[in-house]
Amino acid sequence: MLALFRLSLLFIAAVSFAIPPVVDFTGSAAAQGWSAAHDISALEPSKEGLIVRASGGDPFLHGPRGDFTSTQPLLFTATLQSDAAGWGQVFASKDADRESQSAFFRIEKGRNEISVPLPPMGKDWRLRFDPPAGCTVARIGVMESGTTGIASVSVKGDRLLVSTKGVSGPMELVELAPRQSRSEAASAPVIWKGDAGTDISLPVLDGTHDRSASGFATLVSHTILGRVPVGGIVFVSAFEREVKDARPFPKPDSKKGLQVQMVDDAIAIGVRHAGVNVSLGALIDLEKKPGNPTWLCEGETFAFRRSYLDSLSVKKMSDLGISVYFIILAYETGNPAMNTAILHPARDAKLANKIAAFDTVTPRGERLWRATMEFLADYFSRPNDEHGRVVGYIIGNEVNVHWQWHNVGRMPRNVFVADYVRQMRLANTAVRKTSATARVYMSLTHFWTIDPDKDPWISMPGRYLIEEFARQARAGGDFDWHLAHHPYPEDLGNPRTWLDKTAPQTPDAGRITFKNLEQLDQFFARPELLFRGTRRSIILSEQGFHSTDNEAGDRFQAAGFCYAWAKIARIPAIEAFILHRHVDHQYEGGLHLGLWRRKADSIATPETPRPMYECFKAAGTPAEEAAFRFALPVIGIGKWDDVLAK
Repeated sequence: MLALFRLSLLFIAAVSFAIPPVVDFTGSAAAQGWSAAHDISALEPSKEGLIVRASGGDPFLHGPRGDFTSTQPLLFTATLQSDAAGWGQVFASKDADRESQSAFFRIEKGRNEISVPLPPMGKDWRLRFDPPAGCTVARIGVMESGTTGIASVSVKGDRLLVSTKGVSGPMELVELAPRQSRSEAASAPVIWKGDAGTDISLPVLDGTHDRSASGFATLVSHTILGRVPVGGIVFVSAFEREVKDARPFPKPDSKKGLQVQMVDDAIAIGVRHAGVNVSLGALIDLEKKPGNPTWLCEGETFAFRRSYLDSLSVKKMSDLGISVYFIILAYETGNPAMNTAILHPARDAKLANKIAAFDTVTPRGERLWRATMEFLADYFSRPNDEHGRVVGYIIGNEVNVHWQWHNVGRMPRNVFVADYVRQMRLANTAVRKTSATARVYMSLTHFWTIDPDKDPWISMPGRYLIEEFARQARAGGDFDWHLAHHPYPEDLGNPRTWLDKTAPQTPDAGRITFKNLEQLDQFFARPELLFRGTRRSIILSEQGFHSTDNEAGDRFQAAGFCYAWAKIARIPAIEAFILHRHVDHQYEGGLHLGLWRRKADSIATPETPRPMYECFKAAGTPAEEAAFRFALPVIGIGKWDDVLAK
């Protein structure tokens, strides 16, 4: 019983004195304050735990009320044996149960180890637990996160360094693939055994296997439950090693950027930042044709199309001092094998915009994603700029409206965020193998607190995604992620963004557009969003202004650009403004966003520039004042400093 006593002390020590300790139901003769609330016929104590017998399709039980006041973030934890797979849910409530105070998690048939972040709680609160079916609960309760288990994982040179906290006595360190959950820790390979508190140093490379992308967890022994994970899964959060490209992140002399279609024209009008769409289906060569470059990842060789890489024109732009950002996208292709290789397996069968999230949930998909990002970072981060330089990788497009632009099928919000954290973390780890400073960015729409869709399983407000992403990233070891925001006007068909009604100067604004862009600046100054005390980068990677293609429409479009430029020029935190589009596109919902009109019989062949073209060219130059002057009365202000909130 000594091991059981030691583990019980560990659980109690892991929580504040005000919070009920984790309840162990194994061998208990009572439900210890938990009660059947709905579609449960009985709660039966047993040697294995509390047996929950479901009598309907929506079973849930309530926990005892208590004082859950804590200065630490809280975790709902449970060990259970489930009769069926499905979605579980936990609510934290003082009065009524609310979806906004809940979190979903996946439960598989069989044994599950659950660890889910909870919202802040207080006195006289309780938990509600919704399993997908009947189950046997061995352990359930609340712990303060970050108090036990692994404190940090880092790479220094060729060594992987792991430190622990809040654990005493014998323990095991296990390694998990990025896609694996805490419930799989007990069956994961043990890579170290010893006494907790010992500094752990292991080689980063184990043959052809690179541990820098793996997750790690600690296990201790329980006489009844067996080998039990303590704390969460933690990933590498610091890299200290020699890389091919140690150059600092570039600081161009202008924020002016464009999603470039015509490179020579972009250079002529002073573009210093370029957004380039990269299609994984066009990049990856599954056939491994001779002459295409290859990359070895986890012992497997992958190939990439040289002709597609050359078509991206990176070198031509970066040699002229343009900072190039790749927007990494997984379009559905006409090749079933390619779709299986790159698209998220949970995607909807009919993709709304022929685009899905990347597959990082199967072993092959995860390996291909890692190989692709490692290859791109190496190919475009060579010190001699053999192929040009890419400084940033935007992972997906407008992911808070994921059904439309990053499809993973219907998925609970916090689970989607976990999926996206994995994609971003893997991309960052891949980039850090070659470049010390190239960045990875999340991509969001202008929806801030407004729900983009009434169905919370297909979209979410941008602020929620950022806050939940930051929380999950911290829990697993924070990493160097950044934001690529899209502050389109609230009505994409109306370029007069200064009239936006859903973008007030408040932290809870419905949208973040150019009218209230200051709020985004202030939001990212919050301490919990800093990375090692430093603010994360914000770029505006896609936004544009519609013209009705007449004199008035062209004037409003140009004035919209002038207003936006005046704003970002006065907000130092905004590092780049990448306009969408260079040329109008036939298949863009009737919008005319281009600096250039397209030829009527074409998809995007340029015909003539609009008035906005001259404003864009003048922005950030001595010609700006004269070129922008017409817009002041259109906007209704006397001087450009008036665009900032007073």
